[in-house]
Amino acid sequence: MIMKKQTVKMIKQAIDSYPGGICFATLDGRVILVNEKMNELVNELLGHTILNAKVTWEKLEQCTDSPTSKRLNKPWFTQSLDETTDNDHRRIFFQFADKSVWRFEWQLIDKNTVQIEAAEITRLYQLSEELHENNVRLHEMQERQKSLLDNIVQINQNKEILAIKMRIHDEFGNCLLATQKAISEQNLPENVEELRENWSNTIRNFSNIPMIWSVPDAALQSELLQVAELIGCKVNFIGDQPAERLALRLVYASVREALTNAVRHADATELTVQIDKSVSGYHIEISSNGAAVNSEIKEGNGLSGLRRRLEQEGAILKILYNPGVTLVVDVPTDVIKPQKGENK
Repeated sequence: MIMKKQTVKMIKQAIDSYPGGICFATLDGRVILVNEKMNELVNELLGHTILNAKVTWEKLEQCTDSPTSKRLNKPWFTQSLDETTDNDHRRIFFQFADKSVWRFEWQLIDKNTVQIEAAEITRLYQLSEELHENNVRLHEMQERQKSLLDNIVQINQNKEILAIKMRIHDEFGNCLLATQKAISEQNLPENVEELRENWSNTIRNFSNIPMIWSVPDAALQSELLQVAELIGCKVNFIGDQPAERLALRLVYASVREALTNAVRHADATELTVQIDKSVSGYHIEISSNGAAVNSEIKEGNGLSGLRRRLEQEGAILKILYNPGVTLVVDVPTDVIKPQKGENK
């Protein structure tokens, strides 16, 4: 009998020395063994020690905020710890007035016994909170970058359209002067074909204002790389870029649209532009390291405008999913024609 009492006392001392809270009970809640830390924590939450483990756990699950503690229901924390709600394993979290965070866990040990354990996870909570705050800031920064990209693209498009309008205004003026001169000098029949071609080009350019690139080629590449660097997305060109101005402009237009979509929709940090030239023309594949897509993307104004621009010039646009998005552009040789006063 003395040995039995000593054994029980040693077990009680051992369990009381455990830094966390622990309680063993029968299924109906009768306490088999509970340590001082568990009673201390429950007393702070409920105002009494554990009298019946089943009733105590039910009260803990219903417990809300109090002057000395608050229930933690933050998804970024509880879900990351794989919080479960099945009948054999349950978890709840509390933060006490001293800012310590404790996880209470109810678990069925065998068909007749349950265990309630309380573990301090203050440091884990602090690190999780820091990680969550950093993720929120990162998300906000990404949203600002996407908005900035949209604004930059829109501003540059407006600049291009203004430059085009000015150029077309000059072309209209030149056409009018040339026509007036031909009429006044009475040599209209001799110049009618040239005048008709000039007027046709000017009218065609006027109708295509939203899709024409008018700034110098060097400026296009410099601007593209600057925008990419600004939003944290590196652009890698593989293969020789087209020497023909039209093909080069189509490549830059495609890359810029791919860059916009890759950063905005897939959080990409790197864009790869593979350019291959053959006797049939240029084959360009533009892909990113962004997130995979679960379904085909819906073409918005940007992609639709790019498709119209390419098809108007005789080029072809395809969209592949593998599992990310890849823009494939084919520019046939027969559509790459030097404009007047330009080199191929």
